[in-house]
Amino acid sequence: MKRFGCLMLLCLMLPSLVLAEKLPDQVTLQPGDEKSFTLPFQGYWESDAPEIAMGEGNIITAYEEGSAILYLISNDGEREQSVQIQVQPADDVPPMIRDAINIAIREWEELGEKKIPQDPKGNKFTKWWRYACGWCGAFASYCLDQAGVPLEPTDTFRKVKPVGSGDPHGIREAAVPKLHTGFENMERITNIPRPGYLIIYGAKDYYDFVHVAIVSDVIDRGDGIYQLFTVEGNVGGTVKRYSFLYNSKAEKKEKYKNLIQLPEEEWLEPEIYHYDEARRTRSNGKYYNWYVNCFCQTWY
Repeated sequence: MKRFGCLMLLCLMLPSLVLAEKLPDQVTLQPGDEKSFTLPFQGYWESDAPEIAMGEGNIITAYEEGSAILYLISNDGEREQSVQIQVQPADDVPPMIRDAINIAIREWEELGEKKIPQDPKGNKFTKWWRYACGWCGAFASYCLDQAGVPLEPTDTFRKVKPVGSGDPHGIREAAVPKLHTGFENMERITNIPRPGYLIIYGAKDYYDFVHVAIVSDVIDRGDGIYQLFTVEGNVGGTVKRYSFLYNSKAEKKEKYKNLIQLPEEEWLEPEIYHYDEARRTRSNGKYYNWYVNCFCQTWY
């Protein structure tokens, strides 16, 4: 009977052992989180910021907000693997906005970066908008609409008033300048990014409203620097995801340099994100570099 009881206990323990995630290159946690991993080898941990995160055995523990690099070192000192840890504040993104982000990501997954036409017959986003268009704004508005975010009616962007609360809200528009005007009139323009916000890009010496996308995630790197993760429609006729650095403290002329490429050693998920693709507009044989104009607050 004891043998049977031990066998049952082992069976109950097996799923947690089998399902343990392999140790990745990057982990995002919240303060107080503990997460277990299947280790590539046995050893001990070292951390460049033990007050932020540390490892013991096969468990990584997050203590406070910030970033740390953990090093798993084999007992004989012959092998080493590093893990970048980002400890973020607890997720306060409204569920409706989180749904919109997930819808945008699913559209990217389903499309597989396949190019689609602007014609509404072959493009669900312009079909939703009912017209052929440069559909980056239609993509963003579509995702918000499908998640149930209340949207001000089309062509009311000049007349909308402040909402009066930070509840999820937007405007049903496709044109980037109209989206900007609508959010500006709702008093929902900021230079500080948060997940679910719309990011508006400008191009230096060309136009202040060249493209709009959805911010899917944000990592505060300190001193006004943020790492942004985006889902963007109508980039080369498809949906793509990007990650880059943004300097929120850049002012005046330096604002046009506030979009910064991640260092190559931080290109951790090239199968998902475009890190080195040039963000620029070509017109009359000349290239105009993009910058981050502002963010539209779909919530706050």
